[in-house]
Amino acid sequence: MDNEVRLIQLKCLEILGFVDSICRKHGIQYSLCGGSVVGAHLYNGCLPWDDDIDLMMTRENYNHFLDIVQSELPAGFSVHNFQFSDDYQSLFTKIVNDQTTLVQQDGTISGVFLDITVYDKIPDNWKSKIDIFLWKVSQVVTIGQIEGNSVKTRCRNLLLSVIPLLHNKRKYLKFFQKWVEKLSNTKNYHYSELFGAYCNTKPYAPEIYEHYSEIEFEGRKFMIVRDYVKYLETRYNRTDFREPKEKQVAPHFQYVNLELPYRDYVSHS
Repeated sequence: MDNEVRLIQLKCLEILGFVDSICRKHGIQYSLCGGSVVGAHLYNGCLPWDDDIDLMMTRENYNHFLDIVQSELPAGFSVHNFQFSDDYQSLFTKIVNDQTTLVQQDGTISGVFLDITVYDKIPDNWKSKIDIFLWKVSQVVTIGQIEGNSVKTRCRNLLLSVIPLLHNKRKYLKFFQKWVEKLSNTKNYHYSELFGAYCNTKPYAPEIYEHYSEIEFEGRKFMIVRDYVKYLETRYNRTDFREPKEKQVAPHFQYVNLELPYRDYVSHS
């Protein structure tokens, strides 16, 4: 298992190298994110048990990146998000190595991937409540109808079935993004992960996302928010970022084949 995790990490680092080159070429700022920041802080590289790499961008950088990434990535790699396709309705972006197969714990099949989360400016006034409400609706729309006979469940499923905007996940997420971007035009704001992998609306101080530096990560220099310790303290609500032994496990995969394109795996399953 440990050897498999390291091989996955090396594939993720290959994707990170491409993304870093694209961003530097086009003047796009990004940062390592989540566990990748913890890894850089404690190990100058990936957490030994972590089987992916996470990045984050502010909305302006993220939109710029999406404008050019498809034309810049080499053959054999693809971009997946709701902006580009109907068959992927997550709120964030995955950059996938199409020549590999990774079956996640929930059964999702893809190639080895790198995740990119976007952080938006959220106003520090009553308008922020609109953003949070739209985010909560996005969670309902993304999950879709659920089983159950409670009044709450029946009402939830009814709304999903009768409101046209909620029928199409991609259409709703585009609507959500449009409103968030519109409301971000304000002088007093914080940043929040409304379009991310971790489903939280925790507020981050603006200065965290408006100053960048570099950090050693697996023998190379990659971008990171300058005050990454403050970022970690805000994200995890603690000052010690080491995990106990029982949590030092690869969270994502149940099967990996780094020589088999995942579409071939799907077609033969």
